Amino acid sequence: MDLSQQQQDAVRHLGTPALVVAGAGSGKTRTLTAKIDYLIKKGYDPSRILAITFTNKAAEEMKTRLESQTGMPSYKFPWVKTYHSACYGILKTHCRVLGFNTPLQIYSGYQQQKLIKEILVGLNFDKKHVPQVQAHISNAKNSGNPDSYFELKSRIYGIRIKDVFNIYEKELKQRNAVDFDNILFLTRDILRDNKDIREKYQDFFQYILVDEYQDSNNLQEELTSLMLANGNLFCVGDDWQAIYGFRGSNVNHFLSFPDKYKNARIFRLEQNYRSADEIVQAANELIGYNEKKMDKKCFSEKKGGIVELHEFFDEYQEAGWVCKKVQALKETGVSYSSMAVLYRTKFCSLSFEKAFMAQNIPYQMMGSKGFFERKEILDINCYLTAAVFPKDDVAFDRIINTPKRGIGPGMLNKIAQARTLDMSLQEAARKVAAERILSPKVHKALTHLLLLLDKIRDMNPENAINTVLSGVDYMEYLKKYTKSNSMDYISREENIKELIHSARQHDNLIDYLEEASLVREDKDEDEENKDFGVKLSTIHASKGLEYYAVFIAGCEENLFPHWRSLDSLPGLQEERRLMYVAVTRAERYLYLSCSAYRRGQSNMKSRFWDEIEESLG
Repeated sequence: MDLSQQQQDAVRHLGTPALVVAGAGSGKTRTLTAKIDYLIKKGYDPSRILAITFTNKAAEEMKTRLESQTGMPSYKFPWVKTYHSACYGILKTHCRVLGFNTPLQIYSGYQQQKLIKEILVGLNFDKKHVPQVQAHISNAKNSGNPDSYFELKSRIYGIRIKDVFNIYEKELKQRNAVDFDNILFLTRDILRDNKDIREKYQDFFQYILVDEYQDSNNLQEELTSLMLANGNLFCVGDDWQAIYGFRGSNVNHFLSFPDKYKNARIFRLEQNYRSADEIVQAANELIGYNEKKMDKKCFSEKKGGIVELHEFFDEYQEAGWVCKKVQALKETGVSYSSMAVLYRTKFCSLSFEKAFMAQNIPYQMMGSKGFFERKEILDINCYLTAAVFPKDDVAFDRIINTPKRGIGPGMLNKIAQARTLDMSLQEAARKVAAERILSPKVHKALTHLLLLLDKIRDMNPENAINTVLSGVDYMEYLKKYTKSNSMDYISREENIKELIHSARQHDNLIDYLEEASLVREDKDEDEENKDFGVKLSTIHASKGLEYYAVFIAGCEENLFPHWRSLDSLPGLQEERRLMYVAVTRAERYLYLSCSAYRRGQSNMKSRFWDEIEESLG
């Protein structure tokens, strides 16, 4: 295999811990697999090499590459795994030292919620706090130090989380069960507290390699240290692409590697094999504004890259221009599937979905559903559909118990049994409500729903949506549905704001619903051709991918960087790293765009816009 001098130096280094600081497009996976191949040729046993990846897909891809490179079948690499997979093997083998028996049961999220609900009710707290408590228990374990975590987050809604945590862990143990987070947490305890077991794995693993090292959290970092004995550690990653701090990743482990391992060697992979140098230099200039980082000088031997910045009046003008540019690139031979529109937040996709549909440009949503397929949008649009089309059973079935109003499967079946001939589900519900054959509570809830549908039928779309939101207290329901995940809730809230803005363009519900259906149908028809069409993607979902031409839309302050990040330096620096990831997805063409008005509100250009513009002279 042909390797650059930088890659060769990293691969051939032995004897002390090594950190490979791998720039975007610098061939880090190639280097990692070449390292394992080199170790095997030097006499290391492939079955005793621990190679940690962050996803099962990445682990399978690495095994496939190793099969090709070494000529060995994949079963020869049993420890090419994710952290959870590797730790579960250790936990199963040694769980008796913690008082568990085999086989262990792994609790699903549903089972966790049920147990936490039992505990909260037993402590006389409202079961509605289950999602928040569940999230705190998970965060506490992944911090590696629950006691310290609970000192900072001692109470929510009057509940002492540590008390719930202790009861929860005791109950799990009595049921001989672990949850997903316990796989890492309890394995850490086993290795930390049992010298003989720890030394067994330290002796067994001849070499440890960690991919995407910048994304490690505190618990994963501790596990790596506990399994390491001889300094045979090889970590690969890029702190410039550390974009998962909101999930608990801690980039400081990457940055402090030379301090933790005093004799460590640092290798830098600086040649970008993906992007033209003009794009690489713009990315370098951008990330230069971050103070906390590992320095490197990325470059590319490819020349002729195009970097342009374009300002527009609003998101529709922006999307229209992107359509024209996509068509122009297509005429020069660039395929639709090698072009991508990237954005910080999901709601930004709608203007592009509409524009691409109008211009008959095929597109594919990446890493998320199409705008009109997202749960919160489907819920609201089904209210509107049920109001306008009372024969639509699918729409009425979706909303009859969303949010919950006591009409479960049994009650729904009772309503359905009231049908005669070709009566729709909604008509049957009206019949049942008129005959007052349900319990007073369910009758009241069903009557309220039917009156709401009657009320919105002749409203304009904007008023109808707002009436639904207030009439069923939908935003409160959404908070519960997102289970205390504030980022998820904010994303869905922004989608609803975008929906209202879109609805504002129409005078009646029929026209509005027709357009929504066309956008959805256009995408559904294209599902069979998954590799065909311009990619629409959040930047987080685009990490690890590459495109010949990239459009970064919505480069506006408070959108990108997102307003939530602006109250802290670490948050802002992560947003800048996210822009770096977006820029370095582009191979030849890079276009950044911003709008003076988005969703009818005026915007300032992103600070990242100015930083990139500076690099262009």
